[in-house]
Amino acid sequence: MDSSGPSRRPVKRQKVERYPRGAILRVEMQNFMTYRRATIEPGPKLNLVLGPNGTGKSTLVCAICVCLAGKASLLGRAEDVSGFVRRGSDAGWVEITLSSGSPTRPYTIRREIRRDTNSSKWYLNRQECRMKDVEELVRDHLKFLPQDKVVEFARMSPVDLLAATEKAIGNGELHEHHMQLIKVRKEMASHDTHTAALEESVAQHKADNSRNTRDVQNIQRREQLLAEVQLARQRMPWMQYDARFAAYEKDKQMRNSARTQLQQREAAQQEEEGPLAARQQLLSQLKREKEQLAAAITAADVKLVGAVADRGGRGARPGLDEEMNAALELVQAKQQDITGLAEAAATRERRMEEMEEAIGALQEAVAALPPAGDMGEPGRQRLQLSRELGDINTQAWLFVNSLGGQLAELHTDLKAVGERRQAAEGKLRQIDDSKMRRLQALNQRHRNILAAWQWLQANKTRFRYPVFGPVALEVECPDQQHLQYLEQQVAANVWSFFVTQCHEDQDLLDKEFCSLGFRPSIACVSSNAVSAPIEHPKGEASGYARYGISQTLDSVFTAPAVIKRLLCDESRINEVYLGDRSTRVEDLLRDVQKVQFVYTPGSRYSRTRSNYNRAAESTMVSDVRPARLLTGAATVDDGRHREQAQADIQQCMRDASLIEQQMRGLQEQQQDKQSHLTRLKAQMAQLDEHIKHTHARHNAQRTKLHTKRNELDRLRKQPDPRKRQPRLQQELERACNTAFSKAIELAEVQASQAQRLMDITACELAVREAAMQVEKLKAACQRRAAELLDWQTKVRRLEELCKRSVDECRKLKQRAEAEAPRTEELEQQWAEANDGQGLPVTQEGLQDFLNTKMAEADGMLVSNPAALEQYHERCAMIAAQEQELAVLEEKRGLARATIDDVTSRWLPELQRIVAQVNATFSENFKSVGCAGDVVLHEAPGEDFEKYAIEIRVKFRDNEDLQTLDSNRQSGGERSVSTILYLIALQGVTVTPFRVVDEINQGMDPINERKVFMQLVEAACGDGTPQCFLLTPKLLPNLPFTRDVSVLQIMNGGHIKDVAVDFKVRSMLGRKHLELLAAA
Repeated sequence: MDSSGPSRRPVKRQKVERYPRGAILRVEMQNFMTYRRATIEPGPKLNLVLGPNGTGKSTLVCAICVCLAGKASLLGRAEDVSGFVRRGSDAGWVEITLSSGSPTRPYTIRREIRRDTNSSKWYLNRQECRMKDVEELVRDHLKFLPQDKVVEFARMSPVDLLAATEKAIGNGELHEHHMQLIKVRKEMASHDTHTAALEESVAQHKADNSRNTRDVQNIQRREQLLAEVQLARQRMPWMQYDARFAAYEKDKQMRNSARTQLQQREAAQQEEEGPLAARQQLLSQLKREKEQLAAAITAADVKLVGAVADRGGRGARPGLDEEMNAALELVQAKQQDITGLAEAAATRERRMEEMEEAIGALQEAVAALPPAGDMGEPGRQRLQLSRELGDINTQAWLFVNSLGGQLAELHTDLKAVGERRQAAEGKLRQIDDSKMRRLQALNQRHRNILAAWQWLQANKTRFRYPVFGPVALEVECPDQQHLQYLEQQVAANVWSFFVTQCHEDQDLLDKEFCSLGFRPSIACVSSNAVSAPIEHPKGEASGYARYGISQTLDSVFTAPAVIKRLLCDESRINEVYLGDRSTRVEDLLRDVQKVQFVYTPGSRYSRTRSNYNRAAESTMVSDVRPARLLTGAATVDDGRHREQAQADIQQCMRDASLIEQQMRGLQEQQQDKQSHLTRLKAQMAQLDEHIKHTHARHNAQRTKLHTKRNELDRLRKQPDPRKRQPRLQQELERACNTAFSKAIELAEVQASQAQRLMDITACELAVREAAMQVEKLKAACQRRAAELLDWQTKVRRLEELCKRSVDECRKLKQRAEAEAPRTEELEQQWAEANDGQGLPVTQEGLQDFLNTKMAEADGMLVSNPAALEQYHERCAMIAAQEQELAVLEEKRGLARATIDDVTSRWLPELQRIVAQVNATFSENFKSVGCAGDVVLHEAPGEDFEKYAIEIRVKFRDNEDLQTLDSNRQSGGERSVSTILYLIALQGVTVTPFRVVDEINQGMDPINERKVFMQLVEAACGDGTPQCFLLTPKLLPNLPFTRDVSVLQIMNGGHIKDVAVDFKVRSMLGRKHLELLAAA
């Protein structure tokens, strides 16, 4: 929308010197709300900002508030500062020039706002600064009374009215003084209460101490006795320590004597160890000789008997006995071989005769066999069957080739059908995946909605009517632009609704979801409401076709009737109209008041009413956001594609069934041919088996004949056994020589073994004699060692005794030190105890003294054992409370001084201001033909919280002055009273400017004219601050002065033509032109 800047009546620029310090000299805006760029130069006194509703008057107020560090929430126009940037722009700025009191050095404040980061940059006199610097500069500059807030003064209680008045005048110092007085008065009252309680407590403690004097004396005597008992108890551990230390000295002397005896016996033990060592050395030498003889005997035994193999089978060796027996066995074997040579020769001749007889019989049988190539009748049958099988194989090959071609074509067709089916199923999965993407997007916004949907799919049969949801899954729209419209119009939470058609189903679904821990929203749309067609209360789309409207939002998508009815109820989609880029939306909204929502590509138009005045309407234009939730959703095309894909799958299944049936027919023909061929091959195999068996039998006979002939030839080639006899005789002689040599070696080894046995016996006797001598010497040494061990044990026992004595002395000393360190002062107390006689010097006497004193202390009668402790506690409490009383008295004096000082500065000034406001207020009321006054109520007893201001008014002659409140006076009377009170306050405030927005709304013409005259008079006087009055209209023929500046707002596309044809002369009229000419 194009924006033009505001225009003001052509007057000469006021002199800067006339502007009070802090007044606004200039306001510049760029890309701010509805303005592309605008510059406003107000006058120093009263500025009337005029213009129809929606043209941007309040934008001026927003610019002043935003640039002077005001909060966005004060205006109620946007949630954050980025909302003030003009639509379609990334950034905007506002710059205000304030008077500094010097015409050459004004203050220039600039605020730059960025939409994307919702951030601001501040500049003061062209230098970047902080927001805090601007707040310090413009503090209390802005007094803003928003629209529809005028009656708030009438609703205040007198106490609240006083607080509001104190805040509104001056710099807030009066209000701060008032709050300080209330706070200090409360503190002083608290101090007085606390002081009275403390004084009463001190008196009570002193009285208690005087009543317990006797008990205190008895307790003090008892404490003296207990002190002597304590001294005795402190002396007792030290006396025990002294006695134990004397015993330790005795033990130490005994230990030293035992150590001397031990050293003497150790020397004697060392002298006796020499002979024992010599005998032990001789014994070791004899044992080594014995071991050498035993090893030689063992080696001889091994040589005689032989060595046994280890686990690995290695190291086995025969002995001399075994070798001699083996030689004798070899002699016997050779003798037997020589004896059996004749028998072996006879056996050989007998086998050769038997072989020749068997070969003759086999030769006759082989001669009777037919020739090798002659098969007989089976051969001829096989030849005929082979020819027939060849013909059938040729036919089968031709048939198989033809069948293979047909089967290949059918397989190709079947593969194509399968590919078509896979493509259709892939398309179905893609459509289902888009629906799942939408469900997953919903699950990110609303936890557990995916699980709720899965549960619903598994339990649909439990409900009386079909249950739908979430709503986002039920909507199908082919146009992405319409999807954007739909998603922006419908609230985000509505997409997650589950929808039932009766309350029973709604209760059941809610109960089940709660039991599973789900909390989705459930809506119920009656099935009766669904049957009725959707109506369009704002009019059918065809009725607005002349503006370019094509359809309503409810007609651009498909969904179950229940879902459409819900969206109509929740989001009014049947009242939303859609157009294109050529749609004349402005004309439609101007001509048809009931149309509220219009969407065009990229823009959303919505008609809103002012919160301050229901008759005031404005049109908001916002960008259409890209669809996020519904982009992955199924569309109408997806539904058609789903139906087409399912039809393709069914057709593919039918085509595949037909092809498989044809393939089975061809395969049956192939099986028949194959069966006939298999039968012929079986007959051929039987003949082949018969022929093979005959061949095998003939070949076996021929092979047997050949084997017998070879065996006969081998026997004939073998030498005659009788020729081996000379060689065997020689081997027999060699075996006899070996047996003789082994017998001689065995005799020699046995003789040497006997000598060794005699030597080892003598060595054994010498070892035993030496061992007996060693044992005797060892026994003597052991006796000495036992005596030495006894003395060592005695020394260790005495050392342990000394050590324990030292530990006991240390512990006794530590216990005594813990009870009371042994100092000269303590020993002096022991000597002076017991009335100067000193404590007893023995443990028994000390124990008797302790018991006596303890009995005397226990015999003291005290009615209140805690009297002394309570006495001291009360004395301490009395001292502390008397000190606290002194502090409280000092604080009360300071509070009294503060109240007197602040009251002297607050109350007279407040009385003066209320008197001045009352005089102005009464005069203003007289001028409008009514009566009124302002009264300050002073509460007695310095009760500053009850101080109040009461506004009393009288609008009719027959009534008395009555307090202004929201129940007694009418709305117009309250508005008049409030504005006249604000005008009266104007004379006592020190703000440089104030802004009043539509304060004349709700007044009747008579009161409005009177109030305007009072406002002009109050705002145009000397020393009055700059004032801005924003209003859409003024009564005709109102009085104006030279101090009144009129700022006419001509902004907005709806009044472009009016702004172009606007003429200042036609607005001012003849009288005002004459006044202007005179000026």
